[in-house]
Amino acid sequence: MSTTSGYVIFVDESVLDGSVEMFGMTGGVFAALPSEAEAAATTAEALPPEELLARRHAVLSQIASGIDNPGTRFENFGAASEAATFGLPKIASIEPQSEPPADMRVLAGVGAILVDRDELDLEAIYSQPGVSVYPNVEVHMVHPDTETVIDAAAGAAAAANGQFWHLTKVGLASGQSGGRGIMIGILDTGIDDSHPEFAGKVVQFREFDKHGQVVGSTARDAGDHGTHVSSIAAGRNCGAAPDADLAVAAVLTTPNAQGRLFGYLQQIVAGMDWLVQHQFRPGRRGVDVVNASLGGSGYHNYLEQPVLNGLAAGISMIAAIGNDGRKGAGFHGSPGNYRTTLSVGASDSQDITAIFSDWELSGQDGRIQYPVPNLSAPGVDVIAAIPGNGYARMSGTSMATPLVAGIAARRMSANPALLGHPRALFLSLLSTLDPVKPHPYNLNYGGAGRIRA
Repeated sequence: MSTTSGYVIFVDESVLDGSVEMFGMTGGVFAALPSEAEAAATTAEALPPEELLARRHAVLSQIASGIDNPGTRFENFGAASEAATFGLPKIASIEPQSEPPADMRVLAGVGAILVDRDELDLEAIYSQPGVSVYPNVEVHMVHPDTETVIDAAAGAAAAANGQFWHLTKVGLASGQSGGRGIMIGILDTGIDDSHPEFAGKVVQFREFDKHGQVVGSTARDAGDHGTHVSSIAAGRNCGAAPDADLAVAAVLTTPNAQGRLFGYLQQIVAGMDWLVQHQFRPGRRGVDVVNASLGGSGYHNYLEQPVLNGLAAGISMIAAIGNDGRKGAGFHGSPGNYRTTLSVGASDSQDITAIFSDWELSGQDGRIQYPVPNLSAPGVDVIAAIPGNGYARMSGTSMATPLVAGIAARRMSANPALLGHPRALFLSLLSTLDPVKPHPYNLNYGGAGRIRA
């Protein structure tokens, strides 16, 4: 896995906001879910957003300043062994002793520090409690298994006649209202917001470079994947939640030798931070749910902490499990194979798990193993928007995932008690499933069932 210059430092959510028990699950997200009331109660004590961000910023700033000044590290925290027992009163007393160095940027929303230097004193960093560091590695798009651009007439006919099987399969009609008041965050290649599928919709946009710097706020799609994904989530005709709004972080913008787009870890983390802490709506920080149709193949824990810190802020992540199912079991990718994301596989019109959809047990070495994906959704030959007012037919878990994100938006809009309560939202989604069959050749596992709206 190649890298570019720089590092990302993550700080454990238990150090940042005392939530070490909040998401302590013994297995996959659905294997240990409590009742809906219990799930909501686990996040009922979450800090107000402004206080949460202020406390996180203080701790992160102190760590950043301490990297260059070891004598100033964590005087108020006590011994590193006490990190797991820190409660909110202690964290509230922390004040940064100096501003972070000029080549470090604090991302309080996801509990990260971006470092723009080639070398670090790793001993100084790891002497801090709850801290981990990663190089600025590549993170790839979950590339469609198949992609066919359909002619303009066929695309227009599909939109006009509601010929979107992925919607009817889950019990929705094209253009059926739902998702009002909800903002879906998209981590992807961008969006062509001039497409008719997004007419009249609020679309917030930021493009990030490989070091996590904002390089644009005028919507564009570096490919076509982001537009397709966004329209499945919230398009006017082909979307599950036509009334939801979108915040799109363009974080997969660099082509590889084959022309496939990818991003870097700093880029992904900065996009996540924007989705978690930007004030998109008056009095409300962050989006309500994040769609991640991206991820490296294999289990990589470099996005675990930002996902956990997003959960602590009440923001769920729904992630694609990957498209390497033809290789056999165990080729799923992160963050779709985390215990804290809702992982989505793909199924076809006959409710058979797609042959490309990944599956098998997941979890880091030495941890409890759990099955992934959690559930499936239609993801074979899905017609949705692409840039230039066109449409394309694509297959992949990237297509299934935004359908689930759109249904999540519908649930939160209809039941505001689910807002800010990720485990309760996951439980709600997993409570309405239809059977899905394994693929007859690979016996691909499709999770607990196929989503139903």
